[in-house]
Amino acid sequence: MTPFKIYQKTMVFNWFKLGLGLLTLLICAIIFGGTWFVVRNFALDMTTTIGASCGAFLIAVAIYYLIMCKQGYSIKIGHLEVIEYALQNDAVPPNQLEYSKKVVSERFGSNGKYYMFSRSLTIATNQISRVISRGFSLESEAPNLKTSNRVMRIISLPALSLADECCMAYALRNKDYEVNAACVDALTIMTQNWPKFLRNALFASLRIYVFILLVAAVFFIPGYAICDTLNISFLPWLGLSFIIALVFKIAFFDSYILSSMLCDFLNIAAQTTIDPKNYAKLDHWSKAYAQFRKAAEKAAEKAEDAAEKAERAAQKEKKKTSDAETPATSSDQDKASEPQGNASAETT
Repeated sequence: MTPFKIYQKTMVFNWFKLGLGLLTLLICAIIFGGTWFVVRNFALDMTTTIGASCGAFLIAVAIYYLIMCKQGYSIKIGHLEVIEYALQNDAVPPNQLEYSKKVVSERFGSNGKYYMFSRSLTIATNQISRVISRGFSLESEAPNLKTSNRVMRIISLPALSLADECCMAYALRNKDYEVNAACVDALTIMTQNWPKFLRNALFASLRIYVFILLVAAVFFIPGYAICDTLNISFLPWLGLSFIIALVFKIAFFDSYILSSMLCDFLNIAAQTTIDPKNYAKLDHWSKAYAQFRKAAEKAAEKAEDAAEKAERAAQKEKKKTSDAETPATSSDQDKASEPQGNASAETT
């Protein structure tokens, strides 16, 4: 299934994300509007004004986090799971929203744990990206100081921000891996194939820029004609046109770019063999990557201990069963031998 087909089949997530965004925007507008009304109409000193503004900001952040914890993160990770499912099975699951709700609890345990994984992945991808932008690579110890690499990275930033989602999709595909180990492998695969990944991100980012310019132009040109007729400044309408373009980008076009980036990365990952030497090298590149590695090693040790305990328990149970069966077998043999002895005595 192509990225555009996946995008068409998963439009329900776009509308749901748009609804959550508008709800959050409405709540924040009410909070900040109420704060502005109080500050404007009541004689408050500077300290109280600053305190009220900071309080309104903290309340808005808390409400945003609450909305994301209740619905946003599960929808976000569910969207990744459905895209990965569609790419692998050439079909989307029925009732996508219900299907997506199970993903967070099954793979991460809770929204809070998913948030921590997502945050750590973002930090790790940013740290690795910065090291690469300075000219370093896994193949060579000497940095390549070409300015073209830095320019490409700057232009590609809109799509490069999806690097953590790509790694998360890899972790969702490889459910037999422990989640920290899957994230480590995803980051390693991404770094090994960085030129391909950066090239895909560059083309995706260029499409984003073109989309914003086209949508802004569609809204700006009629408004400019009206402003010119009324002999008023067109600058406010120009700014509004770009804001409208960004709203359409976030609501709809970003999901298409996400589908495209995920498909490209998962296809690259399927063709990549990880070089074990790169694990230690990336430990020095990124502290967040090293933390993922430590967490994966601890989880592997716990799994081994649990397996050993289960094996010992099974052996003890087996021994108890065999010990319980042995006396019964002996007594049965004694009982079986007694009639034979009596019969021989009678014969004598």
